[in-house]
Amino acid sequence: MSSPRPSEDIQQTASCRVRRRFAGSLLLFILIALFIIWGVWWNSSKRDGNGKHISSASSTSPNTNVPSKGHSDKKDSDTASGDERSAIKTGVPFSEKLRNIDDPSQDGWDTELFNKTAGAQLKRLGNILKKPDAIAAKHIAAIASDNFTCSSLTPGSLKKIFADDVIEASRWAKPHANDRKLEQTFHGPEGLSRALGELMQPFANANYIRTKFKIFRVEPDANEVTTQQYAEIAGQLDDGWLEQHTTWLARWDNRNKNAPQLLSLKLEDVEQIRTRLPSGTLFSDCTKSALEHNPCYTEQFLRGYMYWLSASQQMRYLVTDNLGTPGLALGDINGDGLDDLYVCQEQGLPNRLFLQQQNGTANEISAAWGVDWLEDSRSALLIDLDNDGDQDLLVAFHGGIIVASNENNQRFELRTIIPSDEHLMSMAAADYDNDGDLDIYATAFLSQWRGKTAAPVPQQPRVYHDGNNGGQNLLLKNNGSWQFEDVTQQAGLDANNKRFSFAASWEDYDNDGDQDLYVANDFGRDNLYRNDDGHFTDVSQEAGAEDAASGMGITWGDFDRDGWFDIHVSNMWSSAGAASHFNRNLWKVPRAT
Repeated sequence: MSSPRPSEDIQQTASCRVRRRFAGSLLLFILIALFIIWGVWWNSSKRDGNGKHISSASSTSPNTNVPSKGHSDKKDSDTASGDERSAIKTGVPFSEKLRNIDDPSQDGWDTELFNKTAGAQLKRLGNILKKPDAIAAKHIAAIASDNFTCSSLTPGSLKKIFADDVIEASRWAKPHANDRKLEQTFHGPEGLSRALGELMQPFANANYIRTKFKIFRVEPDANEVTTQQYAEIAGQLDDGWLEQHTTWLARWDNRNKNAPQLLSLKLEDVEQIRTRLPSGTLFSDCTKSALEHNPCYTEQFLRGYMYWLSASQQMRYLVTDNLGTPGLALGDINGDGLDDLYVCQEQGLPNRLFLQQQNGTANEISAAWGVDWLEDSRSALLIDLDNDGDQDLLVAFHGGIIVASNENNQRFELRTIIPSDEHLMSMAAADYDNDGDLDIYATAFLSQWRGKTAAPVPQQPRVYHDGNNGGQNLLLKNNGSWQFEDVTQQAGLDANNKRFSFAASWEDYDNDGDQDLYVANDFGRDNLYRNDDGHFTDVSQEAGAEDAASGMGITWGDFDRDGWFDIHVSNMWSSAGAASHFNRNLWKVPRAT
């Protein structure tokens, strides 16, 4: 069955967009060609009639028998390799320059340099922990100073916070006066070996031990450096796994720049997870077994984003958006009780719809259901928009939102396209006005992503932690009969509404009977909008929810079971970024003169 066709007005709009896009692409091609021609002319203008580079030193030298700087009597620069030409000009081969680009020792970033050397020491420590019965002072001597001290790295007691037949989670209730274990003191490499032996006692019968350390704070002070790091130890037991996730505060002697030694360790936080599963794992990746019988699995999905990027005619990916960010949606499209999968794709690649079978596999049916669209799709929702009991389809793409109805659990029919100049990302649905049907909130990253000529536009300048000049998020009211109205301003959601948003999620956080909204922003503070009878107020600051850490995703849940919904926000994070945040050099302000 062929894909449904848009209405005549939508066809005209799409045709106009194609013409604008072609004109913009042609203009961009011409500009690139002119730049290449200019580069060739500039390069040729720097050569003499014999094709050799003209050197200002040689042209002005009074003694023509003396070679100019940059030439060699053994190798002419014109016949040298790239590495040799770089060495001739600067004395440093090009390959070495590339290695030095990300070398903190070459750019004065001392905290990152220490992060690297201390991380190497912690990795050695992790390798020692993998053999608990062989921990000895002789193995610790290169890591811990003779002056090393620490209290116990294992708390006296852990408080159980969750338990069922499979998972048991416990946390340290923090130190208190009668925690005798924390009063113990260990000295020198021998003391650290005993403290580590005590730490690894629960893993004595583990068949396989995994360790990982991540430094996230570095504070230098003369020849000593203080770091905070996460320490993870996991061991496979006969009936499952034991994991310990701890935070350590460490002090280092940094007189040996290549191999700093520990002066002290202090336990700051502990969480322990015990899983009981004969198979040893909670989840297994079944993507291949579920999808590999579909040709698109190997021909499209397994090739990866970089493969398709090299073949794309859409220059936007190279200029303004070099990340692959399509979304997906789950929903039962045919009413058989099994969730099916819709996968968004980049421009020029068909979106894919997979129908789950009783045996756990999923058959690709996007063309048969008329939803193998080639638009640059960002996200999708499978929801009941017309209250007829089946799952309709929304797809946000760069240019608008496609709305399709589910027809008798057999196909989708295109109902409308909601146009937008915004660089739309994700969508969230809720009945914000309590009128009985679902409304749509769509987040936007950039504004006017094509520009008036259809050419890609550079990303807008932004303040990393407080941007407010990105794309404008949209609230679309469902008026029935497949009609949607932009009520963003009318509903009060135009306040702080251009913060390069990635995700949004609805929930009644204040238990007043209507749906409130949280928006996670990449280059701006997050928003918490309180819904008061259909009108919204940004209360993120007063509610303590004004997070500014490059928000990526959101989920709600009553984690402490007190009757009030809590929220978990996933943010961008890196140990290097956290360590850099505490670098005093970043916070020095020049004195006014």
